[in-house]
Amino acid sequence: MQELVHHTIQKIQELLEHFNKVQELYLSKSFDFDGQFEAFLYDFLEYLKTKGNTTYESEVLKVMNMISTVKRGFNPVQMEKIASGKRELLWGFSFNGMESIHGFLMEMYAKEQKKLDEAEELLSGLIVSLYQNGILDDGKVKDLNTIPKIEVFWTSLVNQNTQISGINKKLRLSMISEDIFLLLEKVLLKL
Repeated sequence: MQELVHHTIQKIQELLEHFNKVQELYLSKSFDFDGQFEAFLYDFLEYLKTKGNTTYESEVLKVMNMISTVKRGFNPVQMEKIASGKRELLWGFSFNGMESIHGFLMEMYAKEQKKLDEAEELLSGLIVSLYQNGILDDGKVKDLNTIPKIEVFWTSLVNQNTQISGINKKLRLSMISEDIFLLLEKVLLKL
């Protein structure tokens, strides 16, 4: 089932905010870091499970297992028991894990944002075309001031014009109708 792209971006931004707080704890060498990083990893893992993203889920589990192994006094890289410097080694592996997690979050964010940017560009061009062809004017744009009105307008366009119907189908491959209506609202507000 597809999810609202706008909601996905919002959730990723919330995860990034939480992650930034964890990074601040790391930077300040806070004793709260371990617990907060672990809590963040569990939250992120749950989110990935709900999204069905098994690739990133596996990577997050790998980070969690690596840190857990170091906490138990075993170096997972050298495959030997840690004789001394366990805390420093844990901080090093935590840093490595944070770098990986940051990369995953940024990739996810960029992918979702790209969907919205491409759709907005397509819809902006369509709106300009509708203006040029006299289908839209300033009065009609002012009247399209709510999502329900935009939905009715868009649905009528899709039903009347095969090109717009094609654009709608293309957009629906990567997002749900509500995303399209929100993007149309954004484009219309710029006019």
